[in-house]
Amino acid sequence: MRRLAVALWVMAGVFVLVDSARADDADTIAAINASSNALDDAFAARDTATIRSLMTADHVSATPYYDGLQSVDDQIASLPELDYGATIVGTPSVVLLAPDVALRTFIADMSGSFRGKPLPERAFINETLVKRDGKWIERLFQITAMSP
Repeated sequence: MRRLAVALWVMAGVFVLVDSARADDADTIAAINASSNALDDAFAARDTATIRSLMTADHVSATPYYDGLQSVDDQIASLPELDYGATIVGTPSVVLLAPDVALRTFIADMSGSFRGKPLPERAFINETLVKRDGKWIERLFQITAMSP
């Protein structure tokens, strides 16, 4: 009986800690979404300095329209060939995998082209962000084409 009571108290403490962490998580999730949105804006503006500042040096991008994996330098070099538009369907999901690692996923309706070939109409997008020097930046960007 005593063990059951201790176990229940421990579980109650865990629930209190998880609940109080959610308030901090909301601020973190807002910062992650803001960083991702800023990176999208930088691509739209062709702002290479901001693009570099919002991606890790070892960033990797995998999409159905690139010719394999692309580094930051590859993406910047191919900017003139990219006409990218995406409208998020619903609300992005953000999961904190660790205090300094987050997974952001969403479905997007896409428009535009790369090297004259149309982008997928609908896609599942996966972004992995890491926190470096107090700032959330993207480490991985992956698009999976979906049926419209």
